[in-house]
This record gives sequence, C-alpha cells and structure tokens, in this order.
Amino acid sequence: FGKDFNARTRVHEYGGGAAIAYNGTVYSSNFMDFRIYAAKDGNIKPITPEDPNKLYRYADFCVHPVHTDLLVAILEDHTNDTPRTVRNSLCLINSSAATVTSLVSTEDAEIEFYAAPKFSPSGDKLAWQFWKHPDMPWEGGQIYVADVHYDSNTRTLSLSNTKLVAGEANNISACYPLWASNDKLLFTSDESKFANLWEYTQTCTKPVLSSFVQQEFCMPPWTLDNYSFALLDANGTKAICVAWRAGRSVLYVVDIAAGSYVEIKDDSFDFVVVHNVCRLSDYTFVFTGFQSNALGAAMLCTLTGPSFVPNFQVLRSTASASAAPLPEGIISLPTPLEFKVAGDKTVYAVYYAPNNPAYAGSSIPNEKPPCVLSVHGGPTGLETQHLNWVKQYFTSRGYAWLDVNYSGSSGYGRAYVERLQGNWGITDVSDCIGAIQSPQISSLIDTKRTAIRGGSAGGFTTLAAISLDSSAASKVKFFASATNSFGISNMEIFAEDTHKFELMYVIKLLGGTKEEIPKVWHDRSPVYFSANIKTPLLVLQGNDDAVVPPAQSWTIIDGIIKSKGRVEAHFFDGEQHGWRTSGTLKKAIEFEREWYEKSMVRPAVAT
Repeated sequence: FGKDFNARTRVHEYGGGAAIAYNGTVYSSNFMDFRIYAAKDGNIKPITPEDPNKLYRYADFCVHPVHTDLLVAILEDHTNDTPRTVRNSLCLINSSAATVTSLVSTEDAEIEFYAAPKFSPSGDKLAWQFWKHPDMPWEGGQIYVADVHYDSNTRTLSLSNTKLVAGEANNISACYPLWASNDKLLFTSDESKFANLWEYTQTCTKPVLSSFVQQEFCMPPWTLDNYSFALLDANGTKAICVAWRAGRSVLYVVDIAAGSYVEIKDDSFDFVVVHNVCRLSDYTFVFTGFQSNALGAAMLCTLTGPSFVPNFQVLRSTASASAAPLPEGIISLPTPLEFKVAGDKTVYAVYYAPNNPAYAGSSIPNEKPPCVLSVHGGPTGLETQHLNWVKQYFTSRGYAWLDVNYSGSSGYGRAYVERLQGNWGITDVSDCIGAIQSPQISSLIDTKRTAIRGGSAGGFTTLAAISLDSSAASKVKFFASATNSFGISNMEIFAEDTHKFELMYVIKLLGGTKEEIPKVWHDRSPVYFSANIKTPLLVLQGNDDAVVPPAQSWTIIDGIIKSKGRVEAHFFDGEQHGWRTSGTLKKAIEFEREWYEKSMVRPAVAT
C-alpha cells in the first residue's frame, strides 16, 4: 500500500479488524481518508465512495466465498457525531462498483453494535455478534445466524430467517463466531462463568468440550477480530485454541467431535501472550506471540503427528534491525503472585525486581527498592507478563515494578470481572493498597517509596486512590508519588463526553445512573476531592483524545492548584487515547522517571 498508507480504523474508537487478505487480495481501511482499499498484484483501488468529511468508518470485513466482489463489514455512521447519535450497522460493500448498501440495520442503531460477520463456507449463511446498551460485548454479546440470498440482477445480498443462537443480554456473553462447516458454528460463551468453546447446529447449541474448563478461551473484545481460536483442518474437526491460565496463554488442540483437548507442551513454546490466531492450511496456523524475555513476533506453527508436535517459525519480529543490542542479563522477568484481601478473596499481581548487571545494588544495608505500582486500563483488562520496555526502563534503573490485576480484571472468569460492578473506585483501589500491604510484596519493596500510576481507567484508579474519601491512601500520602495518564476525574463529564462504545459502561461499574445514585457519582469523582491529594501528581494527556477528553485532566489539575497541591502536567498535540508517536513515547517515559526522582526517590535534592 505504500509508506503513507495507515491500515487502521476508528470503529468503536479502539479499532481492530482494519484489514484482511482473501485469495490474493488485501482489503484495508485507510486511516487517512477512512475509505476501504483493495490491493492485488500491485494494483490498488478504493472500493468505498469518497468521504471528504470522514463520516463513515468501516471494519471487520468478510468476503462472500462465491460472489467475491461482495464484502460484509461493520459500518459506523458519524453523520450526527455525538456519542448518543452515532449509528452502527452491518453493510454490504460491492468492490466492483465501489458502493455501500445496508444489510443489517434497525431503528435502534444508535444504541446497537455489531462485530465479527462470518459467512459459512458455502455463503448460504451469515453469523455475527450483536449487543446493545447498556452491555459491553463481554457482558451480553449475542450471536445471530441468518440465511443469505443473492440477487443476480442487483448483485446484492439479503438476509432472512434471522435467529438468535447464543448469548443473553446482561447475563451470558457469546463472542467470536466461526463456521466449522456449513452446518456447525463455533463461538465462545461464558455460560459456565468461564468463556469456553461452544457450537451451534440446527439441532442444538452446546459446549464443545465434554466438561467445562475453568479457564478463559478468549479475552474481552475491546478491539475487533482478535480471535483466540482457529480451525486446524478443512473439515472443521479440530481447532487450535488459546486459553488463559495463571495470567499466561496456553495452547490447546481441541477435538470438536470427541469433546476433548490436549495441551501443546513444548520447550519451544515460551509465549506468555498469544493473539490473532488464524489458520493458514491443514494443521498450520499463524499468530502473534509475545515472550517475557524477548520481543514479540508474527509466528508460524505447524503441528505434526498424532501428538501434534509443534514447529515454530518466526515470520516477522517486532525487533528493529537498527536497534542497539541489549546488555546480557538486563531483562527483569515476571514473578506471578497471589494475595488475599477482605473476605478471603484472592487477587493477582505480577512482580518485577530491579535488575541491571552493571550495578550490584544498594550500598545501604537492608535497603529495599522504590516501587512503581501500575494499574491497567479497561478496567475490564489484564496486565500480561510479556516483555514491556516501559517496565524494563524502570527496573534497569533500580525500581521494582508491580502490576496489580485487581478485582474486575479479565482472564480469571466472569465472577472475578463482576467483583467490580458497582464498586469501581472502591475495590480496585483497595486491591492496590492491599497489594502493597501484603506480606508477599511489602517484604520486597520500600512501601514508603512506592508510586502509583495508570492510564485511562488505570488513571482513574490512580486518582481515586490518592483523592477519594473512601480511599485509605488519600490524605495520608500512602503513595509517595503518582502519574495519571488520560484518566477520568469527573464521572458525570465522562458519561456525557466519552464515545458511544463505552457510553453506558460506567453505569454498571458505578451501580446505576447518576439520576439513581447521584451521591455515588459524586463520591467516585476525584475532581471533587482534589483537596485531599497529598501525593505529588504528574498528569499526561493527549489533546485529541475522544475517549477521555483533555477536560478531564484540566479539571483535576485546576483543583490541585487551587488546593496548593503539587502537580505537573504535559499535553501532547496529535495524540489520542494512548501514545503512538515515538517522540511522545520517549517524552512521556522521561517525564515520568524525572517526576519520581524529584518527588519520591530524591525529594530532598529536587529543584
């Protein structure tokens, strides 16, 4: 496509599903003009109409297997561009005529969402995922199936006999539909409270495995088209599946007919995170894999023999050819930990010790290292154990690093996620405080020199921990320093200004609407408690952020200044929800390190 082409989409703001390859043609959304392009044999052409105002966003493409000039995709219509008026539907793209027509749309498109359209091998059926407010897709995602009809005169498709086959609003989430054959549809469902593999046929809907596995066979679909399983053979009898166990990915070969599975155990499989699983040919699949001690890569795996012996091959590494080699032994490896909180509930964390072979450690007897406690976003997310240069930047400079997968994190079952419902700003905060106070962790770090940091929802938890009346860490300066990156400070403003995808998310997290529980909305908004903040705070924010707009940062900054607290802020032009440019990435991490040095590590000599 060329170096100026940006294969990215802003559907649901978080994107994903921006490109596919089919029979030698690559179809991709271009972030520069929001149009879809087809590339084959060096020829590139747009297949959607011109859109000078960038009103229409497309993602998650599926090519009809017979009429290959027809694609189904998500269409997100921003003609009336407010969170409550954006309309989502499934559309039909005619790549020959460069036209777009509606395929699945209702009068309630302003509260509805679609994902993962998939044709059956014959093209006679279409499956897709659907959900609507106030659900998120991992809360009440539903799978629909319909018959497909082709009109040769108009060269269009229509659907009939639409049927709900799995999932239930607010109760059971069904995700990631994939046809194993013309008669059998696979998908994930958390009906057992863990997302396992299920199947739908004309006669029944049932779990694939003979007994439920208390592991998640998918992660919450924050982005589109990130499948965790794929078929291994053309007949659809076996599948390769990624599951999550103890915060790490494991690989299973699932025998769909027998309802059994076998784990791929091999010394060469040392990937802690596996994403984007896709079948290439019989018993050959590709995936993106990430390790704890090496950079990530696009991988090819071939399974051979009755025991499915794997052969892994690197297709493309994320390592830069021009990057300087790392000193041997400098990487700090993850140590998974568990600790107990109130109610004898287990919470999960991952610890990274300070590590640099060029230094022997502290010259002060019994000195423990300062620590950076990191709070992941989401909040329905998981901080994984793959190599992360931000963490290594700090551990190589003498800091310990602690990731807390607080109650509400994904990867540990639906009940663990639902611990946070109604308790956002309470349970996540208390879990972070409990982590520092736990014997397993307090024995490793200097609890008086611990910083808390996070971005987005993690930024909110950071602000909540150092400000809210309900937090044991406010007013007493429990944390020595803090960094908030594009975090929420005002719940009411967030609910009004955020994008459509997360518009109703906060209602479940807080336990009701602001009309139903106004005091909770007030008491969980850090902006109203800035006078409590004794912890020095660094604020980092993108000026083009549509998920957590800059106003969220400005309000907390103003409140701290009025209360004569200590705050420093940096705003980045051209950045949205998270850092993308190398310049911003470098500045952000340097600002953060400098902030800890002058506010926590060496405050006496700070200027």
